Amino acid sequence: MSHEYEGTRRISYDGGATFVPVCIKCGRFVKPDKTIQVNDYEGLAKQPNADCTKCGRTEMVFEGFI
Repeated sequence: MSHEYEGTRRISYDGGATFVPVCIKCGRFVKPDKTIQVNDYEGLAKQPNADCTKCGRTEMVFEGFI
């Protein structure tokens, strides 16, 4: 997947969670939330973390913990 978004900026949060700021539904660029929720034992909370102009509340493409 990384070649698909080569040269695109990344969003990193405390704890190392890194995302490509793109909507997982339609592929448009999104406005990321200032913070995300991470569970101590389960990792990322499965919830919207960005706003898309087309889809509304959505999730960004998760790249990994870096």
